[in-house]
Amino acid sequence: MIASVLQVVLGIAYPVLIFFALAWLEPREVGLVVLGLAGLRLVTARFGAAMAFAREVWLPAVAVAVVAVGTAIWNDPMGLLLAPVLINVALLMSFGGSLFGARPIVERFARLQSDDLSEAEVVYCRRVTRVWCVFFVVNGSIALYLALARDIETWAFFTGFISYVLIGLLFATEYVYRHWRFRRYLGGFADPLLKWCFPPRSEASMPMGDDGDRA
Repeated sequence: MIASVLQVVLGIAYPVLIFFALAWLEPREVGLVVLGLAGLRLVTARFGAAMAFAREVWLPAVAVAVVAVGTAIWNDPMGLLLAPVLINVALLMSFGGSLFGARPIVERFARLQSDDLSEAEVVYCRRVTRVWCVFFVVNGSIALYLALARDIETWAFFTGFISYVLIGLLFATEYVYRHWRFRRYLGGFADPLLKWCFPPRSEASMPMGDDGDRA
């Protein structure tokens, strides 16, 4: 548990840590450290309990491991700067690839809370998955531009702060919109406030879904 929390913290702080590490260490040395952390992530994911989303766990870790190896071999920090780009690519592959399966990722997460989804909610989950795909394309493109420009300060500020702010805004906006549209409350931490803002509709007043069912 502690190891998992530590890895999450290190993952979030990755850009800032890389910024300061490159000021003190050779890129090769930083790359070896990152490679070790990526390997630890793969090991803990392999033996972890939540393997239902294994691909979403190991793809980003493998992406980071690849650029870490490149950095260790060529002693060039470019690989470290490209890590956020490859993580976005890996997430795009996971989310986008799930659209061709039986259930997109967002629907799979939704069914962890309730397996009783209406047809309108299933369609909505597919659309939200597409929105996240667009986000990963835009976010990854900006990170790529900053990496190629080797503007490490701006790169660290965007990938270590702005990017997370945008993720939070997208998540919060979708979360509020979903509760406004479907008025489904399953005991979430914000449900009392959202239920007060968006009272449950009566069956007769519920909006129609795209397939003609009530949303």
